[in-house]
Amino acid sequence: MKSSHIGALLCALTATVILAGCSSENKYEREADRITRAVMADDLTPVRNDISPQVQITRAQVAAASDELSQQGKLLSVKEVTPCAAGIHCFVLKFEKHTYDEELRMDDQGKVVAWRFKMAQTGT
Repeated sequence: MKSSHIGALLCALTATVILAGCSSENKYEREADRITRAVMADDLTPVRNDISPQVQITRAQVAAASDELSQQGKLLSVKEVTPCAAGIHCFVLKFEKHTYDEELRMDDQGKVVAWRFKMAQTGT
């Protein structure tokens, strides 16, 4: 491989690492994003290990949530907001059609024990 190709490859890799490090999402925003996208896809497999084994989620619950969220169009952003109740992380989810409020609660081991969403109130 020519040195100019190696240099270009190293520049590209460096830029990728720098951009990844500049991501504005915190770990809770990433988790909320992952769970929301998994629910939208009607498949919790990618996040199954993130959810506490004590949480019982039925197939029908996932399907109903998937139906609702999938109708909102593309998920554009997930942003953590404050204030929120102690032990709960609150988010604003922007979809193409509507904005949603979402809550995420985790246990001491970092496993999700509660995840709730509702369409945000408008005009308040």
